[in-house]
Amino acid sequence: MTNKTMKKRLVTAIMLGLLAAGTGSMQSTALAATSAEDAAAEGAARTIPSAEETLAKFHQERLARDAEDTPVESAQTKAPSRTERLRAVASEVDDLRSDIQSVNLTQTQILNILDRLENRLHELEQEQEREYKAIPAPSSYSLVNPAPGNERVSYTQDAINSQGNSTMVFTYAPEQLYKIYCRRGYLTDLAFKKGEAIQFVGGGDTAGWSVSTTTVDGTAHLYIKPIVETSTTNLIVTTTKRSYQLILNTSNWYNPMVYWTYGAEDHADALLQKQQDNALRTGSVGVTSVEDLDFNYKVSGKNKEYKPEAVFSDGQRVYLKYATLPKQQVPIFIQEQGRKGMTLVNYRQKDNYYIIEATFEKAQLRVSERETVTIEKKR
Repeated sequence: MTNKTMKKRLVTAIMLGLLAAGTGSMQSTALAATSAEDAAAEGAARTIPSAEETLAKFHQERLARDAEDTPVESAQTKAPSRTERLRAVASEVDDLRSDIQSVNLTQTQILNILDRLENRLHELEQEQEREYKAIPAPSSYSLVNPAPGNERVSYTQDAINSQGNSTMVFTYAPEQLYKIYCRRGYLTDLAFKKGEAIQFVGGGDTAGWSVSTTTVDGTAHLYIKPIVETSTTNLIVTTTKRSYQLILNTSNWYNPMVYWTYGAEDHADALLQKQQDNALRTGSVGVTSVEDLDFNYKVSGKNKEYKPEAVFSDGQRVYLKYATLPKQQVPIFIQEQGRKGMTLVNYRQKDNYYIIEATFEKAQLRVSERETVTIEKKR
């Protein structure tokens, strides 16, 4: 290697070292290099750093300066921005809304289950009530002391259980006795099942009791009252369908009204009546055409509410048509053809019609004692 080449390499290495250190001036470096040229030439192989070492040193110093220029972040976590907080709150609201919807759905399902259970419970209570009415309900009051050794004791349905109420309702059974309390100077009204007619009334002490009968709208009534201050007797009432065994007892209080329920029979009658009402249609008359209907009726009376706007017959029944049905039903008496007297009849309400299940020459709607609406067949 020539001196000239060695000199050039030495100058290059010195220049790179000066750039890496960033200190001193070019002039002083050049003078130092010229004065020490011979000494450096002798130990160049041992003292001149390689290019890789010089570049690595320069790179490390550059990283140190960059680190000094970069601001140091605080040890604490940087606080979230307002937008980030709003997004977090919105996410929480969405989650809460989803939870509420799930709760509402579950609550609705529970309420539906409770409604079904309540309806089933109501049906069971009604069924139990019908079964209860079909079975006699004896009280703990025995009428007659049983004989010694008699294990089977017959009890009665005692109206003493109705004290404080105006009406006593018995449950009918063929072998039951019914104890009723009466008071001198007061009437007790016994109403039997509609459609029954009283055929016989007999008592043990007929002199001490006043008994009379009547029928109102197909329902038989028996009126009883004691004539003496103290008396206890039995009374047997026989109707066209049943026999009633009564024990009458005087007291300082009394039963104003007494009725009977008939359990399963009442339930069956109600179902049958409902079927008949559903099957009944005012347009289903016993004629093949409108021309066969009989409109030959005249209506008189001052009460406009109970005056029908049309009256016609199909030969089996009479229809009274109203624009609006009266608020209250009133008794209807009819005079059938060939008879002089008038009798009370049943009738039905359907749509805007009163339907009388019979034909007549004359009919009266008894609105009040002084006011009637009369319907007559035209001559």
